[in-house]
Amino acid sequence: MTPATPQQAAPPPASPTSVPVAPTPVAPTPVASGAPQLAAASPTLPAPTSVPAALTPAATTEPLAMVASANLGYIPILMYHYIRVVDQASDPLGYRLSVAPAVFAQQMDWIAEQGYTPITMATLTDCLRARQVCPPKRVVLTFDDGYEDNALAALPVLQARGFVGTFFIVSSRIGTPGYVRIEQLAALRDAGMEIGAHTVTHADLTSLSLEDAAAEMIESRIMIEQTLGITVRSFSYPAGKYTAEIAQLAHTLGFESAVITQSFRGFDQLYEIPRRRVLGGEPVSGFRYYFVPLAR
Repeated sequence: MTPATPQQAAPPPASPTSVPVAPTPVAPTPVASGAPQLAAASPTLPAPTSVPAALTPAATTEPLAMVASANLGYIPILMYHYIRVVDQASDPLGYRLSVAPAVFAQQMDWIAEQGYTPITMATLTDCLRARQVCPPKRVVLTFDDGYEDNALAALPVLQARGFVGTFFIVSSRIGTPGYVRIEQLAALRDAGMEIGAHTVTHADLTSLSLEDAAAEMIESRIMIEQTLGITVRSFSYPAGKYTAEIAQLAHTLGFESAVITQSFRGFDQLYEIPRRRVLGGEPVSGFRYYFVPLAR
């Protein structure tokens, strides 16, 4: 199985000049009153010392389009949260959001057996933007919120199979109980995983002013970039909540793509890319369902 290459530090693409919003800042800037404030960034970790080869996401300074240039057909993009064992009776919601480590390993084995190549969201975006050719059987594994079990339970399974994934991180939760620590994020980075932004506080962006929404989005990106020495290219809307204005904002702020939680959509809108939520408690035999296009 050919793994995709990790994200690498590179200048972020220029923001479109047609939208009256400031381009992506290179350092935190004051935000409007009431906007969430970012805590001081943690010490920057050293850049990766080695880079796995193949499928390198293409760095570019071209103006970003919001619509895909290539039609790849159906792309299974899977959304995980926890990789853990949890009691269904005591936490029914958490149970549905949790895939047991043993089941997760079986799911990854099925992907390998079926000849799929996992790629990151950054690589998929390059394919959709017609910058490179994607593997014929591709799948994207995404993990939302930045739970610590992603590093403890998911990462070893992915590494053992030469797989990559994209981990969307809530920046203010780094190092808090139950969430990844900085050194674990660095381990994900060095293993070839993509680190994406998932806002500062996991706020419902549709409930905020555009100024406050922008602060949540860009400040999470800045903290992750400065802490890990990488370029953050991909974004995930918390709880999948967004509007056309929020999608436009993700584009204007320089993200190259954004994912949602809805499944019944095409892949032409790069800031509304659909995913399939992988639910806990389901038999491994049903995992193939996620690789079949949904009827609209």
